[in-house]
Amino acid sequence: MTVQMDRSVSQDEGGWVERRPDPKQRSTAHQARRDGVLRLVLGLVIPVGMLVAWEISARSGWIDARFFSQPSAVAAKAQEDLQSGMLWSEFKITIVRLLAGYIIGSLAGIFIGLLMSQVKILRWMLEPIIRALYVIPKLALLPLFLLLFGLGEIPKLVFISLGTFYIVAFTTLSAAMLIPTPFHEIARSYGLSPSQRFRWMIVPAITPQIVSSLKLASGISMLLVIAVEFVNAREGLGYYTWHAWQIFVPDRMYVGIVTISIVGVLFSGLVGLLGSRVAHWADSEYAQSR
Repeated sequence: MTVQMDRSVSQDEGGWVERRPDPKQRSTAHQARRDGVLRLVLGLVIPVGMLVAWEISARSGWIDARFFSQPSAVAAKAQEDLQSGMLWSEFKITIVRLLAGYIIGSLAGIFIGLLMSQVKILRWMLEPIIRALYVIPKLALLPLFLLLFGLGEIPKLVFISLGTFYIVAFTTLSAAMLIPTPFHEIARSYGLSPSQRFRWMIVPAITPQIVSSLKLASGISMLLVIAVEFVNAREGLGYYTWHAWQIFVPDRMYVGIVTISIVGVLFSGLVGLLGSRVAHWADSEYAQSR
């Protein structure tokens, strides 16, 4: 156990001040580390088990390897495409589209959601049309975007951004509208101006909900970028996977599927990690309540 020594000298006693970690804090940190390891191990049990069963089934002839391939062949194809640069180039294109669409949609959603929550007339004007467009399947709007913006990257980015925008905007609006009225009354009684209430009460109150919506939207954005690459692209992981199916190269198709899954999980985890840093007080309160 490490004992931390405060190098400042006490004015009363003139000696060293020794500070020992609180046992409760030590036990909580140890429990958090243990839970993290256990969560990682349990999260790997099913994927590893499925891979082992898949490999055994293919080698034993229980499944047709011509259609379902096997993990070892998929790994070999992934290594081949990485060495040739094909998989890496498709990966970079998808990441650029994903990040651009996600960031644009998230920023627009937060801004419009906050604006509607603070300006009643604007909320009455925009909310009906936004909700009407929200229920339309996103792929149904893709031909309209292609008609308006052509066949380049703009319709793809609009398509991805729109899916992100809806989730973030509605969550932001709902979170701001659900702040209890007594909170506003207390803020007014302390003489806070509207701008001060917005900065010191509304924004901290809705930040955890916004972070949750951003994490949810990260998965939706990944789904949309792959969908648009299936339908209207000649590059990207979606096209890489779809083209492999068209020319019947199942090993490459499974490489695409696995890569898409890994990218989606890592992207969602990164958004969640950054969000926990932004709204760290919410995670602390949640941990204490469990």
